[in-house]
Amino acid sequence: MSTRNHDTPESSLVRPLLEAGGLWLLIVLSGVLLIAGLLDHWRQQELQALERAQFELTLLEVQGELEADLSLGRELEYNPRIQGLLLSRLHNDAQLYSLEVLDPDGRALFSTDRGTIGELLPPEALAAARQGAALRRPWNASIGATPAMGIDIRTPFGETAGHASATYASRAAGPLSSRIQTRPLLFTLLATALGGMAAIWLATLAQRRLQRTQRSGRMAQIEARLAATGQRLDEGSERLDAVERIE
Repeated sequence: MSTRNHDTPESSLVRPLLEAGGLWLLIVLSGVLLIAGLLDHWRQQELQALERAQFELTLLEVQGELEADLSLGRELEYNPRIQGLLLSRLHNDAQLYSLEVLDPDGRALFSTDRGTIGELLPPEALAAARQGAALRRPWNASIGATPAMGIDIRTPFGETAGHASATYASRAAGPLSSRIQTRPLLFTLLATALGGMAAIWLATLAQRRLQRTQRSGRMAQIEARLAATGQRLDEGSERLDAVERIE
């Protein structure tokens, strides 16, 4: 009795090729998505750098005028032209939310948003302002979800008299460009790629086991046929020996 095998040699060759092609297609698509995410991340970083350079120029202009006033003996707290100076700079840039002049402790002396006058910077922004003043360079922070930056204002003797700060709307805050979302996005893409490859491997696991079982079955059939053939040869040899003994 023979057993029919529906797994033809052609199908045995095609299935591994299809599986390998599917895996490579998934890897290529995942790589394309990862590259797109990295390019978007780099684009966002460049856009943020350009924005910060633009607002830094505005703050440097404010710093220059206020330090000139300090050299003439006009203290920040009592300088009557600061409010108008801030409003004029605010009207020149549609991305700016507000401009402020703060005392050394981070309390708002003047602001284009009059409701914030007298308020302190949040702790994270205040720490960034103090660090920026210590290093004599602009600082960047976030006030809630709003980006902010600032620069220190110095007396003619080099002491920190206060800070000029700005909050602004960032054009780099799109759905794929948010600094908060970019890194999780890349990890998500990588996890999707690995998960897809694992899913294909699991989906073809049963098929691979079936193929191994079929190969094992074919080997068992071949071994059984060989054993039957050997048995028949042994029987034929015994018959020949018996005939020779009779003769």
